[in-house]
Amino acid sequence: MATIQFSTTSMHVAYRPDLGHLTGRWLHSVTEAELHEGYEALRRAALHYHCGHWLIDSRRRVNRSLEGPEWVTTHFLPEVQRALSGPLRVCFLVLPGYLSSLPGAAAAGRPDSPLQVARFVDEGAANAWLSAE
Repeated sequence: MATIQFSTTSMHVAYRPDLGHLTGRWLHSVTEAELHEGYEALRRAALHYHCGHWLIDSRRRVNRSLEGPEWVTTHFLPEVQRALSGPLRVCFLVLPGYLSSLPGAAAAGRPDSPLQVARFVDEGAANAWLSAE
């Protein structure tokens, strides 16, 4: 059986059946078109694997546009959550300086919300958060 590839030239996407989540790793800073292409690859993989636990490693993506994070959290992720018809937990790995610059840096969303978003600088802590329900 052939393995389906979801990665793009800007983002490596892998399903981790051992952890039960998708991992998306940005490979470099991206344009707005590459940002949308990478997140679309994650969406396709999530729907294919019916996986609502994501770890997105953004540490190599240092040119953050002002519109990118807002589009992801207010438009893209809610659309994916509705398409999955279940909870969506997304954690972002970011550089420490970026995390400290964000208002409400740690987590977003009500505890009972079907969409949970959190930001971490440590991959172990991010994986632990994804595994906790």
